[in-house]
Amino acid sequence: MKGFLAISAAGGRPGARLPAGVAALLGEAAASHRTPDGWVVLTPAGPGDEVADPGTAFTVRLTRSIRDRTTDLETGALARLLAGGTPSDPAALAAILPPWGAAHRAGPDAPVVMATDWLGMRHLYHWQGDGIAAISTSARCLARLAGAGLDTAALGVQSLLGWQLGTTTAFADVRKLGPGCLAVLAGGRVSVRRYADESLARPATAPEFGDVVDEMATILRDFHRGYLADHPGTVLQLTGGQDSRLLLCAVPPEQRASLRALTLDVRGGVESRIAGRLSALAGLPHQVYRVDQQPPVSDAVVHDAALAAAAALECGASPVALAPLALIEAQLEQGHRLSGAGGETARGFYYAGQPAHAGTSARLVERLAGWRLFVNEAVAADALDPGFAAARREALAAVEACFRGYDDDWLRATDEFYLWQRTQRWAGAHGTAAATDRFFVNPLLDRRFMELALVPAPEDKRGSRLTGRLMVRLDPALAAVPLDSGLVPGRLGGGGWRTRAALARVAAGKAAAKLRQRATGGRRTQLGAAAVAEAVVRHWRAEPGRAAALRDTGIIRADWLGELLAGRRPADPATVAFLLNVLVATEAASGHPVPAGAGAAPVRG
Repeated sequence: MKGFLAISAAGGRPGARLPAGVAALLGEAAASHRTPDGWVVLTPAGPGDEVADPGTAFTVRLTRSIRDRTTDLETGALARLLAGGTPSDPAALAAILPPWGAAHRAGPDAPVVMATDWLGMRHLYHWQGDGIAAISTSARCLARLAGAGLDTAALGVQSLLGWQLGTTTAFADVRKLGPGCLAVLAGGRVSVRRYADESLARPATAPEFGDVVDEMATILRDFHRGYLADHPGTVLQLTGGQDSRLLLCAVPPEQRASLRALTLDVRGGVESRIAGRLSALAGLPHQVYRVDQQPPVSDAVVHDAALAAAAALECGASPVALAPLALIEAQLEQGHRLSGAGGETARGFYYAGQPAHAGTSARLVERLAGWRLFVNEAVAADALDPGFAAARREALAAVEACFRGYDDDWLRATDEFYLWQRTQRWAGAHGTAAATDRFFVNPLLDRRFMELALVPAPEDKRGSRLTGRLMVRLDPALAAVPLDSGLVPGRLGGGGWRTRAALARVAAGKAAAKLRQRATGGRRTQLGAAAVAEAVVRHWRAEPGRAAALRDTGIIRADWLGELLAGRRPADPATVAFLLNVLVATEAASGHPVPAGAGAAPVRG
């Protein structure tokens, strides 16, 4: 993972050496360099980085891919865009596809500038102290530097939601850099400057629905034409869902021979069956990686992979979801990868069960939280210390705060919430890890494409009508292949009573499943997450010292933890994920590493 830290002190240097362990949190190969007013810590330079003298001038790419709709950005062009911390061309920065990040210093007297994408998907962090400030790729690194404790209010939200909201982190006083922002560091101060509005343009007169579909199709087709010409051999991460299929539909037929498809699935899974049919129709070589048919891995290895995943996510999302993917990706080529994650905004995915033409209200927010947000990732309440319960109770208020300003349009408010919160913070945490390991690009997050996705009225998006029309516009044959629900994307775009009846049937089935889930306390877990959680708990039971630090956090009930380690109670994946995050966050904040098991090295991220 690409690691970066810059520290600036007012009036000169902040001491003869860095606090112990700070640089190590960026990786064992991180090197520290003195600067005129502090320190810069970098992991080894990668392709495209310009680091002639790290102490005085550099431009480092904090993701492997930095590309707009038509071309990869050269490092020199990126440096010009970031020079001085006042963007010469904000529109050019906003046009770069998420997730991306970069850091730049023009010379010894210039500020250090760190930038994230317009959506804030590349997670970057900043901290302001008394006469000293720092910016970094790692929230844990800043917490160690600042001596910051855990942010119990933020962790309370995460214990119900599974991820963070806004710019909070697991650490007090450490903040995530917001969407479309630069962090400018100089003279012991960090200032945050915005280059893109944290709201997408809404035209005074909405264009016709067909015109929206045509422009969205053109954006996707133009992107693929340029990207595949520049990077033949790119891999499309193809699932049985709609978003990755939309990307495949947009690939010009004459360029499909240069594309490969990859599907992660289990034996007998529906994802690979549908993806295989799509690949055959499009003429793509198709690789299926079956997660449940791989050689066994020891509990100790899985446990350390889960700790490393918590560190890679900066304790802000689920490590038991990332760890199995990280173990898989270690065996796969880390080249150019197309992903369709985050297409929910165009599909109106979250409209199901929501009233049309309603204004935003506290009652609707509470219902959304109870029905969707606080279901799959909520930590078991009996695992938490009673003193932590107050922080947990603030979660609903934090969610309600995100909906302020959308009083007139509840469905638009849900679109914006899932884009600016869930896509930025949850998908962004995982996207950050992917984008530092491989050339990870997502054309569905082109800013103009996303603006267009918010233009149609909710009735033109509900039930994936917009996405269905878009697929038909791009490739009717691929749009005609049914989803695992039996729905045909191409028919969704056309409407009609048969389509409405099919949608009603699927919606009723999902509602019944949701009711069963609420009644039984069942959870939907990500691929491989349950197996990772079970391995982690087995390892803790074999080596209880590796979980001992949880007892003194004031977050986890000591008697509950004792029962878990003694084998007298189970723990679901969401609870194990939270325990791992608290464990790694506690290590970062305290400076004391999690004790290593026999033959295992401490995980440093």
